[in-house]
Amino acid sequence: MAPRDQQNGDKKEEALRKLFVGGLSRETTDDQMREYFNGFGEVVDNIVIKDNGGNSKGFGFVTFATKDSADACIRAKNDGGGHSVNGKVVEVKRAIPRDAEPDQREKNTKMFLGGLNKSTTEQTIKEYFEQNFNCTVDSVDLIYERKDSCAPGQEPRPRGFGFVTINDFDAGGGYRP
Repeated sequence: MAPRDQQNGDKKEEALRKLFVGGLSRETTDDQMREYFNGFGEVVDNIVIKDNGGNSKGFGFVTFATKDSADACIRAKNDGGGHSVNGKVVEVKRAIPRDAEPDQREKNTKMFLGGLNKSTTEQTIKEYFEQNFNCTVDSVDLIYERKDSCAPGQEPRPRGFGFVTINDFDAGGGYRP
């Protein structure tokens, strides 16, 4: 392989080992993040992104020694447990460089769902999309009434809309937002 081809191959391979971590607590340190993700395999690099004042921006990146470790981390998210770093649930997905070619970009899409029955649950939406569109649902977010607008002792009710994020844009088939 020519040096340039080798360099492109190395970049693609690193992209498969590097994950974006979003929704970090502002107090999370690099060491806390590394300690958590070492549970999925050897972490060779990680960083919590900070602003010019040294304050966390609430996201970061972790790079594993192997693609298998990165895959295990993503599987753990998808298999139900999700990830919690420093007491806060975080989003984990492949970090795709801004200059990546289209075939390297993860095909995630977040879709608005409106006109939902008030009895619709996150689980029924997840099952519907996975059964009918041959995709994996990354998250379902139903929008509820604000708790402070409910009568004392009453739980917030669904407002009839929400969002679903699936892992493959093409799986949406005939759906047009």
